[in-house]
Amino acid sequence: MINKDKTNTKKLLDQLKNTGLRLTGTRVTILDIMLCAKESLSAEEIFIAARKKNPRIGIATIYRNIRMLEELGVIEKTASAENKNCYFLSGNIGNINNNHFKKPVLQKNRPKKASVYASGQLSLQGRQQDTDSLSFYNSGKIDKMQSQINEWMSELDKIRREKEFKLEEIISDVNKIDTVLQKHEYQSGNLIQMLLDFQEQYNWLPKHVLLYVSTKLKVPLTQIYGIASFYKFFNLEPRGRYQVIVCAGTACHVRGSVSLLQKITNVLKINPGDTTPDYKFTLDTVNCLGCCALGPVMMLNNKYYSNPSRKELEKLFDSVS
Repeated sequence: MINKDKTNTKKLLDQLKNTGLRLTGTRVTILDIMLCAKESLSAEEIFIAARKKNPRIGIATIYRNIRMLEELGVIEKTASAENKNCYFLSGNIGNINNNHFKKPVLQKNRPKKASVYASGQLSLQGRQQDTDSLSFYNSGKIDKMQSQINEWMSELDKIRREKEFKLEEIISDVNKIDTVLQKHEYQSGNLIQMLLDFQEQYNWLPKHVLLYVSTKLKVPLTQIYGIASFYKFFNLEPRGRYQVIVCAGTACHVRGSVSLLQKITNVLKINPGDTTPDYKFTLDTVNCLGCCALGPVMMLNNKYYSNPSRKELEKLFDSVS
């Protein structure tokens, strides 16, 4: 261990600063506490002492910085008599490889390029040592940016996958819409029944259909959307040809409906409420399917299936065309 006299605090911080380590307020607090301590400290003891200096410091922040300082060799870990991990300042701080802390210097003639993988994730391409240093130096911010970019890419992919109606298809649809409107004599009082007929035709309520109905019946579009969004059986987004329904009621829940739902999610690669990219399956949950004795249970094509295995699910989904 090195001398932990408080007079060495500035010397230690200057020494670490020369290596390129960014000394945040939390890291300075941790190092100051360990310099003043007469023996090694546990993470909990460091946290308690840090809270006295700064009440806003969270325990997750303390653990994260302790782990980072340990990985860099600034502090070392030992086991106490109670087999609890304790930490003390390393005596080899001067020998720390400062290449770990330096900000990456990117060559102007080799800019990073953005590429999109098949999974829809965006990644930076460049020299390996640059990307490694960048990940180490600012990993938290990069992870946050990567997560946000992936979320955006997922939304863009969802938009691309929505059915786009060409002009000739819309013109063809006008005749279908007029047929339904004539059936109900263009009476706005029959609006709900009209929407049911449209959903039976399209398996959802396309935007252009609702807009045309609004114009023809002279009913505000907001009113139509209000009705369509109020009743759960109306779908305002494209749905799959087949609906996979998993019971999430109490009886099925205690028998493993969560596990069944996870298996279906893994096989179809969609979450509850979503539709597969080929618009073949839509996955939903309900509070009861009325067959508690079979739980956990799912329904497909109006048939009930009691706790199928993953292989049975794969075979079942492959069997429908």
